[in-house]
Amino acid sequence: MAEEEDGKKKEDEAPAKGGLLKNKKVLIIIIAAVVVIGGGAAFFLLKGGGDEGAGEDGGHDAKAEKHAPAKKKKDSGGHGGGDEGGGDHEGPTVHLLKPFIVNLQDQSGGRYLKLTLNLELTSPEAAGSLKVNDPKIRDSIIILLSSKSYADIGTVEGKYKLRDEIVNRINQFLPDNSVKTAYFTEFVIQ
Repeated sequence: MAEEEDGKKKEDEAPAKGGLLKNKKVLIIIIAAVVVIGGGAAFFLLKGGGDEGAGEDGGHDAKAEKHAPAKKKKDSGGHGGGDEGGGDHEGPTVHLLKPFIVNLQDQSGGRYLKLTLNLELTSPEAAGSLKVNDPKIRDSIIILLSSKSYADIGTVEGKYKLRDEIVNRINQFLPDNSVKTAYFTEFVIQ
């Protein structure tokens, strides 16, 4: 009879262990599913979002040092007088610079400026001089930007003045004042 009781105990324990193992497997599968769903949701929330994040990089990583002459336009008649210089005229040459990220000269020390510039050049040949002098130009612009405070560049007038200073600094390294103007394509103070 003692043997029968031992046999019953073993039979009773076997389903309990099998059920416990089954519950552990279900629990592990549920936890794995929650992790996968949470990871997917985090990915879509952080990487997705449409147009908000699309302009932050702006594609400047691989294409930043390229210059792009404007496309040729042909006069298709109509109003406006047409070309008076004769022949096709190419638009200005624009050179894209990599973004600049600097600390501003503020009392708190917690403000940053991210600035992306496009330079309008007088000729396509000026782009070669710009590439040769790129380290000097970037150094000069970084020093200029980091010397500014929020009060200096937080207004529209301050931005115009900064743009003129940048053009003057770059033209110091190039022959014949090769940079006509600079365009701020990204200007973020944080």
